[in-house]
Amino acid sequence: MIDDPRSISSVLAAVALAAAAALLVPGGGPWGEVRRSPLRVVTSAVRDHLGNLGPSGRRRRTADRERTIHALQGLAAELRAGQPPSVALRHAAGNPPVWPMTVAGITMGADTARSLRQDAQHNEQLVSLAACWQVCEMTGSGLALAVERLAESARVAEEVRTELEAQLAGPRATARMLAGLPIIGVLLGMALGGEPLHWLFGTSAGWLCLLVGAGLTCLGLVWTGHIASRVERSLG
Repeated sequence: MIDDPRSISSVLAAVALAAAAALLVPGGGPWGEVRRSPLRVVTSAVRDHLGNLGPSGRRRRTADRERTIHALQGLAAELRAGQPPSVALRHAAGNPPVWPMTVAGITMGADTARSLRQDAQHNEQLVSLAACWQVCEMTGSGLALAVERLAESARVAEEVRTELEAQLAGPRATARMLAGLPIIGVLLGMALGGEPLHWLFGTSAGWLCLLVGAGLTCLGLVWTGHIASRVERSLG
């Protein structure tokens, strides 16, 4: 039996870290059943959400938009060169294709505008392309000019988004700094000879403050990222 409060707090901290590692680290092993539990599902959802809001998620979305813009520019060039629309779509799609459902639909003889709308469900930049394609099929007007203007509009919007991203870097850095202040406070308390970890992990009030503080910190980071993402999405 452990009677020393410091030992109790150390054991509780070790158990908490082990549980977090079992939930967050991917792979097999004896923790497989735990990772398939509802708690694992919630943890994965939160981690994915934070990842989408974080720098890696923003870089991934930027790369996807750049690939779409390049594909639109390539499509306009192919159409200007006199290629048939279906051939131009296949050539400009890239590898992996920016509009995979459309490429597959062309092979099977499906309606191109409908396939583009299906791809647009996962890529908002293709909504306008699907609309242009359908209008040009109905009216017989120049598709090359419409796609060229669409590519130019997408490029301008991306330049504005890049400038906005630079402006939002300051608020995001401030939010991350504020989120790290509690850790700095704990380290300062330890440097001054206090026992903040013993109080946090060894008392009921400490556990309550730890959970509430961690929850509010995560909520603040998520809310800041949500506000920034809404501003970015407002660009279309």
